[in-house]
Amino acid sequence: MTTRPRLLPLTPPPVHRETIGSYLNRLADANHLTIGYLSSLVGPSRQHRRVDNRVGYWTPDALGRLATLTGRSPSCLIHAMPPLGTISDPLRHLRSATEEVIEPRRRPACRLCMARRHIHGLVVRSTPHHEGICHRHHRWLLGDEQHDLTRLPEILRANFRHHRIVRRGAHPSTALAYIDARDRLTRWFTSERSGEPLRQRWNRRLHMLGEDPFGDPHRPSDARIELATYPETIVLSGLLASPYWRDHPQLPAEAAQRLNIAPHQLPLHEMVIATIGKGR
Repeated sequence: MTTRPRLLPLTPPPVHRETIGSYLNRLADANHLTIGYLSSLVGPSRQHRRVDNRVGYWTPDALGRLATLTGRSPSCLIHAMPPLGTISDPLRHLRSATEEVIEPRRRPACRLCMARRHIHGLVVRSTPHHEGICHRHHRWLLGDEQHDLTRLPEILRANFRHHRIVRRGAHPSTALAYIDARDRLTRWFTSERSGEPLRQRWNRRLHMLGEDPFGDPHRPSDARIELATYPETIVLSGLLASPYWRDHPQLPAEAAQRLNIAPHQLPLHEMVIATIGKGR
């Protein structure tokens, strides 16, 4: 039988958009409890990973129990961790294929931002694709390295353009456009069929990051590839998110012009052509 909850001795506040698993683990760490035991105080006991953000297995009274443990109102907890609001609405657990694809990414919060708030443990947040950079500290938030972007200002500028694309576009088409463009650029990078101008840009950015102490020296990690190709990804995202350009017959030529390369240097030219005439 589940133990009757009472206020924990230490109740750090949740970070906005923190994953449920991240917050439960921080609560457990602060109070020197195992995550399994803390989970049993909320509902069915399980070993929450910090990236967990699903509540389909929680009973309707779980939110009230978590509120009692933390001394925070249910509305406060839901504001910080929106998935908690779906506990009593089973229909909201059913998601379309599109929702699965564009689900916000779960990644560590900026460590420097957390340190300013006197939070020193790992915080995992669920954030949209365009919020992968901390502009306060010029940090790349994808992956574990949180690279300093001070010497890569084009990455910061590209992220400002990414925000503009999202503001001007319609959800979820802007998220789908970014995912499509990111996956194309990753294939262009790994295929080694990209033109020399793009390859030089990507190699320069990778060089600025320094050596990956835990990675393959012959193949960068996915997070490093995404960083290295990010400005070009945003260029292509803008075209794929545009109702005018995404089905336009001149899309490849426009893409080459915006990427500042010759049309024949466009990697996997036929893949861009394949988008023409396809409804999105």
